[in-house]
Amino acid sequence: MRRYLGRVWVFVVVAAAVGLAVYGRAEQQALRQIVPREPAEASREPSRVESLGLPSGPPGEVRTLPVAETASESDGLLELRITSAGLPVPRAQVRLYRRDGRMPETRKVDWRVAGAGATGDDGRLLMPALAGSYLVVVRAEGLAPAWLNLMHPLGVPRTPVSLRLEEATLFTGRTVLQGSGRPLPGAELTLTPDVSPWEGEELADAPAEERVTVTTDSEGRFRLEGLAPGVYTLEGRSSGSSYPLEWTVRLPQSEPQVLALPRPTGEKRTRTPQRQPSKELRCGM
Repeated sequence: MRRYLGRVWVFVVVAAAVGLAVYGRAEQQALRQIVPREPAEASREPSRVESLGLPSGPPGEVRTLPVAETASESDGLLELRITSAGLPVPRAQVRLYRRDGRMPETRKVDWRVAGAGATGDDGRLLMPALAGSYLVVVRAEGLAPAWLNLMHPLGVPRTPVSLRLEEATLFTGRTVLQGSGRPLPGAELTLTPDVSPWEGEELADAPAEERVTVTTDSEGRFRLEGLAPGVYTLEGRSSGSSYPLEWTVRLPQSEPQVLALPRPTGEKRTRTPQRQPSKELRCGM
């Protein structure tokens, strides 16, 4: 009897030791799982922008935010075919923007980047897309960009999309001081393409990446290249001015344009009268 009790006691002690060892290992493993990762390890995960195939861009750059939910092939595909002069365009850069309506406070379109990619040697690209309204913008070296508004219907597995790239145009001119015609250097000009699918929409708008901004040189001259023919909204702002002037511009233009902007804030008026330019674009005048 004593031998039997002794064996039972030894078995209980051994079992308890094994249980404590297993519990200790499990506890250490759990602690390792809740320890925060080092920054270097966390930085190796792809960011939200990288997951859409978008370049990171310099810090502080104004960028369109990505969509909240990325699409997969099961949601449907856009079958893009990009051509120029009847031939496929390889390595054309494609960007897909989702149009989520206008924001009440600014009346601007709430654009969201939904995807990006490049065409293959056959000028084709498949892009997953959720059902909704989109803007497709295509760029290729040496050609004008092209854009197309489309609707990807719910439950449709594939939506064919064809875009044709054409030769680029340019927009040149100079800025002058309104009322005197003197050159106005350092003015900021922003050209926004009218990509709205509806004519006569209240405000022309486009994603931030599709706008073009330039600052005039010491003589007030400017030159914008690689533009697509079409209608644009041009905003001009003299240095130190809080409010821009706006014009509607249709490209291509046969001659350089003269843009008259108001006197910069803090600049003293001159009493020397000068002849006004013969081709002076004005806003609301």
